Amino acid sequence: MIKLYFANDSKQGIGGAWSFIRNLKKGLLGKVEMVETVEECDIFLISGVTMVQKDTVYKARDLKKKIIVRIDNCPRNSRNRNTGTSRLRGFSQLANEVIWQSEWARWYLKDFVGRDGKIIYNGVDLDVFKPEGATLDFHNKKEDTYLYSRFNRDEGKRFEQVYYEYQLIQRNNRNAKLILVGKFSPDNQEYNFDFFRGERYEYYGIVDNPETMARIYRSCKYMFAPYYNDCYSNAYLEGALTGIELCGINMSGGTPELLENIKKGREFNGIERMAKDYVKVFEEVVGRT
Repeated sequence: MIKLYFANDSKQGIGGAWSFIRNLKKGLLGKVEMVETVEECDIFLISGVTMVQKDTVYKARDLKKKIIVRIDNCPRNSRNRNTGTSRLRGFSQLANEVIWQSEWARWYLKDFVGRDGKIIYNGVDLDVFKPEGATLDFHNKKEDTYLYSRFNRDEGKRFEQVYYEYQLIQRNNRNAKLILVGKFSPDNQEYNFDFFRGERYEYYGIVDNPETMARIYRSCKYMFAPYYNDCYSNAYLEGALTGIELCGINMSGGTPELLENIKKGREFNGIERMAKDYVKVFEEVVGRT
């Protein structure tokens, strides 16, 4: 059985790459052996280039381990201590295989990293993100409840678009309520997110529990989808498979592909399909001389 090591020096614990690791580990149970050290592994998997230090990757290289890099977005230097894009290119150059999250991501970044590679779309845990299950009480009718969720304060998440769209919704429907999840500055909170017409909202901060997030999705009718140039949004996929309706969609990045994949059904978008695709790549890479 192939021995797999998830390369991870990050202590953060939340975010898209962490969700990916959690999902893939569940999907791979019984299919590969997951080991705890670099020395033991056949495959050294980098789930996100900002999650692992250069020395750890160089160690895997020196031990002649098969390195696979999953490119989940473009980690700009301006947001990653001047190390994001350099790791992206450097780790990809060392890798035996590169995995892209969407056709768009491969087009956008392959010339920069100097590598082609396979596309494996993200899958989510269908045991958690499903229409049936517990909800939260927002003291509001579901059909009047909107969600905006993000992990970080990246400008590409485009809260400003949601801010203006929600004001227009409130203009026509004073019963509407916006549920905000994620990281916002203290100023946002102190000044009511700049809502000054009495717009109704609730702020929940960062939610790092998948079951709680699924309850939030199930409690809202609509989810704003304004992200700009996201390679493939786990949040959109989780929400859609929980039954929420995406609105205010920015058709950039990998979002058009994600919307097409949603139409293929729950099984295609689950972790079992994703894990099967990864096992094929692992077997191919290990089999190379």
